[in-house]
Amino acid sequence: MSRSGDKQFQYGQYSLSYHIMLIFLIIGIICTSIIFAYLFHVESDSIESEFFLSQRYGEEALIHAIQLADQSLSFYDNAYNQPLRLALLDYQNLYHQSGKSPEELDLEGIKEKVAGYFDHPIDLYIFNSSGVIIASTFQPDNGLDFSFAPKFKERLNTIRLGDSVAFDAIVTGTKLGEERKYGYIPTRDHEYILEIGINLQEFFEKQGISKYPRLARWYKETQQDIESVWIFDLTFNQATDIRTSIPGFSVYPYEFVDRTDRIDNLITAFGEKKSFIVTGPQPNQITKYLYIPQIKSSTVSSGLFDKVAEIVYSSEQVRQKTEKALLKNILNALMIIALLCLIAFFISRYVTRPVYQIIEDIEIIADGDYDHPIRRTKGFEFRRLEASIQKMVGRLKEDIISIRQKTDELNDELRNRQFAEESLRAANHKLSLLGTITRHDLLNQMSVVSSGFDLLEDEIPVNEQNIRILAMIRDALNSTSDIILFTRIYEQMGVDKPVWHSVSRLINETIKNFSEHSLTVHDQTNGLLVYADPMFDRVIYNLIENSLRHGGEVSRISCDVRIDDTFAILTYSDDGSGVPAADKEKIFARGYGKNTGLGLFLTREILSLTGIEIRETETPGEGASFELKIPQGKWRFEDAGK
Repeated sequence: MSRSGDKQFQYGQYSLSYHIMLIFLIIGIICTSIIFAYLFHVESDSIESEFFLSQRYGEEALIHAIQLADQSLSFYDNAYNQPLRLALLDYQNLYHQSGKSPEELDLEGIKEKVAGYFDHPIDLYIFNSSGVIIASTFQPDNGLDFSFAPKFKERLNTIRLGDSVAFDAIVTGTKLGEERKYGYIPTRDHEYILEIGINLQEFFEKQGISKYPRLARWYKETQQDIESVWIFDLTFNQATDIRTSIPGFSVYPYEFVDRTDRIDNLITAFGEKKSFIVTGPQPNQITKYLYIPQIKSSTVSSGLFDKVAEIVYSSEQVRQKTEKALLKNILNALMIIALLCLIAFFISRYVTRPVYQIIEDIEIIADGDYDHPIRRTKGFEFRRLEASIQKMVGRLKEDIISIRQKTDELNDELRNRQFAEESLRAANHKLSLLGTITRHDLLNQMSVVSSGFDLLEDEIPVNEQNIRILAMIRDALNSTSDIILFTRIYEQMGVDKPVWHSVSRLINETIKNFSEHSLTVHDQTNGLLVYADPMFDRVIYNLIENSLRHGGEVSRISCDVRIDDTFAILTYSDDGSGVPAADKEKIFARGYGKNTGLGLFLTREILSLTGIEIRETETPGEGASFELKIPQGKWRFEDAGK
């Protein structure tokens, strides 16, 4: 569609400016999407990195704080060493003076005698050589086996085999989670270890000393993404209530929530001495099991009371920040795309304006104003286009003038040709009419001659010479009749347009004309259709008649087809006497043969009208065989459609 003036030229449904703008927008949108997708990816990675970096620094600070808090109790450790030494020596003397086995020993009585060294409650313990507590004034620890702490068990064995007093740091009890100070001394026979434990829990609570809960609360307050922090020690493995393995559990500021995977995760953290992260317990939450090794020292339980902090982080803020970053990048991308639309519109208008101007000029020229000039436009390329169009218009003017002249000449020639064709048709009509009248008159005269010949034949004396002469006259009359019939058939050749013929149908219809002969027909043409002159049925008739007339005792004829490259080869054959090798081409000549010599000549002429070739191919003495070579476009099969 085209328009002039303020009208826009369009190719198809959309204009050139639309396509330019669309291409510009597609490229711009793709580039913008890639850029802002990359920016969002970088920003989301930065948010996650900031989250994990804050975790790492906070966790490192928590580890150092817990380790320093453990060391800060050394003042209390040292203050109780001397009373523990004196009490342990008395405990040793009283044990040997009793002369009783650990099971029979009155530990409560000994406890009352040595309790005067302390201001806090104490308990007495006896270890056997296997590291198992076999007697204690603190009933929950009776039977406690320290096989779960091999290094601690080795140190106990060293104390049992030695002769000196050993002191432990203030540690958490394995059953109820109290803070205790322990001291050890071997029996003189080195069979057992005597232990005194000072219960400092009540003292620490009065003094407000709760190092782990305080650190957990501090860590939660300094990190906004933390839901809870629980600090466990190795006693969780022996505790009947896992909460007793949380030092200072009662003063933690939040509720303890059970989870099914806690025990397994603590076993993994303590056993492999590593930190790791698991999902949950709630959606948008992750849990970090932070392994906190105890600072190495000379105390008996050094390394026994490593810690694991269970820290529950909330990823909600990370999700919110990521969603905000996504929304921000989408809005920025939409703003850029809107700006690109505006830029694309003006660029496409600017680029296509000269094109529309040139098109308007071309339309004016196309309407017949060949002297209309192409207006000047900006740009070197457009100026070249203007010059080329102007040059083309000049040549078109010359060609149009030349075409008009040739058109006039062709019109004159066409009129002359039409006149000649009309004259030719009139002449052909006259010739056809003359031939029809002539044939009619000749046949009438031939009837008169034949009748007179029949009468004359009855009057002439019968002898050998007369019989020969009469036979010659009879043959001449028959030949004349056949020639007259041939002229009528030949006159009809090529008059009408070729049509499609079904070979099978023609064979079936033609064979009915030879019903007096006992013929077996093998039709294997498979629905072949041939595009030929309407007299193609005469071809089939002539081939069958030729077999019966010249083939001797013919009892079978067959037709089949094969495809050779682009040609269809239609083969007609019989079981007669065949054609001599010298006569294979002569039989198609006019007048050759025992009869009129016109049958195969007429057959070749009919086939040649549509480019079909025919030749005889059989070996002499094995019957006649004719091949019809049908070119492409002149054959097809019925099931292929029309």
